Amino acid sequence: MINFFRKLRKKLADDNKPLKYMRYAVGEILLVVIGILIALQINNWNEHKKERKLERKVLTELLTSLEQNYNRMISDSIKRSNWDRSSDIVITTLEHGMAYSDTMNKHFQDARKPGTNLSLSFAGYEGLKNVGYNIISSDTLRNNIVELFELTHKTLLEEMEYFESFQPDRQAYIDKLFSYDHKKFDSNNPFNVPIYPNNYSALIQDSIYLPMIKSVTIQRNVISVLLYDNIKETQRVISLIENELNELKK
Repeated sequence: MINFFRKLRKKLADDNKPLKYMRYAVGEILLVVIGILIALQINNWNEHKKERKLERKVLTELLTSLEQNYNRMISDSIKRSNWDRSSDIVITTLEHGMAYSDTMNKHFQDARKPGTNLSLSFAGYEGLKNVGYNIISSDTLRNNIVELFELTHKTLLEEMEYFESFQPDRQAYIDKLFSYDHKKFDSNNPFNVPIYPNNYSALIQDSIYLPMIKSVTIQRNVISVLLYDNIKETQRVISLIENELNELKK
């Protein structure tokens, strides 16, 4: 096509027809400009396609991390609920001076636990940071993801770490009052070996143990509130990501 215009332009120039020459020269320029614009549009469309493909990959990885976190937090929440029940049993038994039973041993073990070493996955979020936050086209979704990982999750983990920092001192005191029922050690559940009091009568009179268990229970409940918020927010962001992935498939 361009060769055609060149030949025509040369002929018009040779025939000394400047007006027609100018018209065809302008037409040739317009043709080149249109070709460039079409090429740019195709290039932009290809780039957009690549970005959306990368966005789907990033969101899928985020979804995997959040689903893992959701399941771990649900499991953690169930454990805390069971430990609260053990704390209530221990507190009620000692406050009322009830007789000792070896069924208490499991509750003595669980009542002392402030929480678990909860580990949340940040793999998907780190992937997002490496690629760049702007790869997520939805401002609302992007802001919700950042807030969940940078604020909600981190606040929970920091509070857990803070309460865990008291555990060594508590454990040292527990070791003075209790012994481990080593015959009931379970390799599949090594941290749940029942403990029994060295002197149950002295335990009832101990001025430190019962307040300590009450303190642990309060700390555990504080974390449970934060955990509930994390579970709720995680579930909400999962729903947002799933909706966005469905939109990107269209």
